[in-house]
Amino acid sequence: MKKDNKFNTLKNLTLISQLGISAITPMILGVLLGNFLDKKLGTKGVFSIILLIIGAASGMYSIFKIAIPRDKNEDDKNEQ
Repeated sequence: MKKDNKFNTLKNLTLISQLGISAITPMILGVLLGNFLDKKLGTKGVFSIILLIIGAASGMYSIFKIAIPRDKNEDDKNEQ
């Protein structure tokens, strides 16, 4: 395996891991905070669902912020 190919493989694995963590973390935090608020306020899952949706939207936004600049960089390299 060439050194460049090995470097690209590790770079892609890093990107995949970063995207996964960026998507899951806000959703988990939303559910945990939602459960806490539901217990304190006596609601039955309302805040958990609302904060899960907000966390999912935040995770998708984070993914786009990470992926779009990298995609543009790849397009620039391919044009040269």
